[in-house]
Amino acid sequence: MMSKILIIAEHLNGILNSSTARCVTCARELKPESIDVLVLADATDAIAAEAAKIDGVTNVLTVTNPANAHALATVYAPQVVAMAKNGYSHVFAPSTTFGKDLMPRVAALLGVAQVSDIMKVVDAYTFLRPIYAGNAIVTVQAPPNQILIATVRTASYAAAADAANAAPVEASASVSDAAKIILLRM
Repeated sequence: MMSKILIIAEHLNGILNSSTARCVTCARELKPESIDVLVLADATDAIAAEAAKIDGVTNVLTVTNPANAHALATVYAPQVVAMAKNGYSHVFAPSTTFGKDLMPRVAALLGVAQVSDIMKVVDAYTFLRPIYAGNAIVTVQAPPNQILIATVRTASYAAAADAANAAPVEASASVSDAAKIILLRM
């Protein structure tokens, strides 16, 4: 089965964090069918343009909404879940404060376990990750019959370089009813 990976872009003040490009490097180790980057923001154009330049990115999806002005996991998680259900086998975010806040919520909404701190890909559902404050490395295997939610240990990967051609950017209105309710409340 070919994997289709969704990476959640981390950004601040309209600038893409290099942790997103590091997630792309990790995702490329799976040799997926596609690697898409999701940009959630109140102004997505500049961030999406940066994400589109990352080598290995197939598409950049954007959800522009005033509620996305601040990277709040409560607001982002239902939107990520709605996008993940569009045929993605894996959803990655950096193992930063951003990813560690967001991804457990995404996993909970999907009713699946999360793989944390991927530092090496063995195969599409088997990974190495550090435990005991990095003093030991453990192999973890996720069930292949559900969406894999994971954070990527960014210190283990170099940032993917800029590509010769930019990936297409596509505005997405694909948010679930739960996400719409949250966005309307903001």
